Amino acid sequence: MAGHNRAPSEGIFGTLASWGGSALEYASTSINSLLGYEDLEIVNPDSTAAEQATEDAADQRQQEFTNYRDYIGMDITSLVALPVWIMMPFSMLQNISEIMEYTDRLEKAAKTEDPYERLAWVIGFTMGPFPGNERTWKPFNPILGETFELTMDNGLQFIAEQVSHHPPVGAAHAENTDWEYDMVSAPTTKFLGNSIDIYPIGRTRIRLKSTGEVFSLVPPNCKAHNVIVGRTWVDSAGDFTLLNATTGAKGSMYFTPCGWFGSGHHEISGHVTDEEGKKRIALVGKWNSYLDMQKCDEEGTPLPGAQLVRLWTCSDKPAEADKYGFSNFARMLMSGKGLNPLPSDSRRRPDRTALELGDHGQAGQYKYQLEEAQRAEKREREKRGDTWSPRFFKHTPEKETFSNEFSDEQCPLWEFNGEYMKLDPRPAMPEGDCAGKDFYPWKYPELHKK
Repeated sequence: MAGHNRAPSEGIFGTLASWGGSALEYASTSINSLLGYEDLEIVNPDSTAAEQATEDAADQRQQEFTNYRDYIGMDITSLVALPVWIMMPFSMLQNISEIMEYTDRLEKAAKTEDPYERLAWVIGFTMGPFPGNERTWKPFNPILGETFELTMDNGLQFIAEQVSHHPPVGAAHAENTDWEYDMVSAPTTKFLGNSIDIYPIGRTRIRLKSTGEVFSLVPPNCKAHNVIVGRTWVDSAGDFTLLNATTGAKGSMYFTPCGWFGSGHHEISGHVTDEEGKKRIALVGKWNSYLDMQKCDEEGTPLPGAQLVRLWTCSDKPAEADKYGFSNFARMLMSGKGLNPLPSDSRRRPDRTALELGDHGQAGQYKYQLEEAQRAEKREREKRGDTWSPRFFKHTPEKETFSNEFSDEQCPLWEFNGEYMKLDPRPAMPEGDCAGKDFYPWKYPELHKK
């Protein structure tokens, strides 16, 4: 994308953990692992578990600093295998599905007549993932071909798939009767010694079926501070844009960098502008809690008597916090009770489930086994001269990109192929729990016989 040098994130990486004799082979493959995602500031800092986790991680990061120095200035997104102790029981595909929590904002947008208010409601929907940026643990990198699916009462169907392993790229599609959502996530990072810059390189498009309008999102960057020395904390800062690619109207906000003594932390402000660049709606809020809109004049000053409208409010945190800082919606995404998802679904990963149950040793062994199986698949694919093909997405480099988007070279264009919607219904399992069971994203069955 012309003039665009930013990038997404979902990865800050981890130092070596000692697994003991039973996982020595796993540990030996991770000696050069980098800085972990486990020691960033916890969402619920008053939790005893969170405080202890932060203290333990701080000890680890300082002991292992000598392993990091060679990686200063590098993108550490996919350099090495990562130890389980830095993880949360969540796959990256589950992580990117969290934006589906506030789809009622899109349904509101679809029914709004004013085009600039409609754009503002779409912005309200896009705020959903930002509170999760403060969660401080690293999601599991998906296995190539891993999927995650979600259905909800409003008719939503969501499917995500890991379409590339090196570099790591995930693609997702969601829809209901009012809208369609498509996303490609190709995260990169830069390790700077005592901080990590996180670049959300990707492509997010939302189409409202009632109007045919297509919106394109570019979120701000993220930065983890004091990752080696001092209290670690995370900030989202910089420019946010949501372009109506159909009309040229745009929503622009600035995420204020945190200043001394926390001044400005979480604060966001901006405007919705029309096709000629004139301000129509003022936007103000905090990216971890709420966003409001108010009609304004061309100078951006709210009109006299203009109503202040709440576009988005972050849902309440669980009454009983866990050390990972999961929201109620995130906990729902982890649950496999009563579900019968595809064999490749993230819920079925045994390493993820073992970690959720608190068994770090078993989780580490499962993770190593999955990574070895993935390497075996790659060797077999190269031996046969096969080319990897995702099930539900296709690479479409010939497709047009919008003015605010990355090029295909920066972020590959993956398009939903519709095959997921053609699958036969799978019966629910009212008394069952798929978590940790029968995970199978593989292409070559003969490599995985027990």
